[in-house]
Amino acid sequence: MRNIILLIQKNRNFIFFLFLEFIALFFLFSATNNYHHYNYLSSSNSISAGLYNFQYRMTSYFSLRDINNQLLVENANLKNQLLNKDIVVGRKYIKHKDTTYKKNFLFKEVRVINSQYKFYKNNLIINAGTKSGVKKKSGLIGTKGLIGIVTNVSNNYASVRPIINPDFGLKILHKNSNSWGDLTWIPEENSFNNVFVKNIPIYTDVKEGDFFITSGAEGLFPRGIIIGRALSVKENIEKQTLIIKVKIEEDFSSLKVGFVVKNHFKKELDQHLNKK
Repeated sequence: MRNIILLIQKNRNFIFFLFLEFIALFFLFSATNNYHHYNYLSSSNSISAGLYNFQYRMTSYFSLRDINNQLLVENANLKNQLLNKDIVVGRKYIKHKDTTYKKNFLFKEVRVINSQYKFYKNNLIINAGTKSGVKKKSGLIGTKGLIGIVTNVSNNYASVRPIINPDFGLKILHKNSNSWGDLTWIPEENSFNNVFVKNIPIYTDVKEGDFFITSGAEGLFPRGIIIGRALSVKENIEKQTLIIKVKIEEDFSSLKVGFVVKNHFKKELDQHLNKK
């Protein structure tokens, strides 16, 4: 026992140094500073550093995913707030003194989990159904413009008929003139980026680059959602109308996120539309 005490006394400085090193390492690794963790491990053990770096990347990935989901929710909330200020997707919606009318629509953010492009029967699937308040004939818009209409709904999922489907149809507007037209899709080579607008009066002044927007007439979408820009204009002399090829604003090749449109007064509007 006496020899042990003498040994400690003889090496007390070295033992004290080791004690301080232990305290320093304890605080280093108990801190939440990933930078110091990584630097220390890199200098002492490259394999351990690599493992920690992998763990750090994975943690960052899942953290970013959570942040991204939160941003999607905030984006939907922002759209609702902007709508109450007569704005939709960064563009003017409609000015109206009736505050009830302004709050006509709400947006529910969803993810496009499957895209089935079969040329003639193109279809999308979203990760929201009746449990999330999604109904048949609900509209779906994207971050840039119009996407489609819900055709089938289950508890947790819904099918959407996109505007690039020959069965899709909608009354739309030429933004500059407010002339009405019919939106349709004609299957052709490389046509996933284009749609057609028919039955606009031949005297309408439509130029390349002009915007076409939703009319809001059927209550599926607010007025003013962008569909696309005119690429070419042809005259149908027999019917005295224009046929306009339109480049779609929304990119269907990389579609990930959408917003289901809910019209609080759709049922009431349908009662009047059905009386026509």
